[in-house]
Amino acid sequence: MKKTCIFLIFLLMVIFSASCNTKSTENITRMDGSRLEAILNDETEREKYLVIDVREDYEYKAGHVPYAINISVQEIESRISEISDWKEKNVIVICRSGKRSRTAAEILVKHGFKKIFDADGVSKYNYKLEK
Repeated sequence: MKKTCIFLIFLLMVIFSASCNTKSTENITRMDGSRLEAILNDETEREKYLVIDVREDYEYKAGHVPYAINISVQEIESRISEISDWKEKNVIVICRSGKRSRTAAEILVKHGFKKIFDADGVSKYNYKLEK
């Protein structure tokens, strides 16, 4: 009986922790580089998205995808108010490899953003970058 209770408690903890992690990923969709490029090349589509490059300022200045704004992953939480109008709209986050954009996407979800797209990083896809 004691083993059964311990097992049930453990099982409930596993289920609870799994359900807690669902929210952070259910609003985040992976986006490959070709899809992002297609959006950026279509003026009508492009207006439906906010693209945020979450790399450091010097990385952004060295070359970024067109129409992207720069808010580094370290600053995104403190600058949420600048982009709060986009909570119900499409937001694309991008970095170099995908690690920082994933972190930024999770922060945005935590702050109530609903439609987050985590794009292939600039090192993973041959984007046409601008300075």
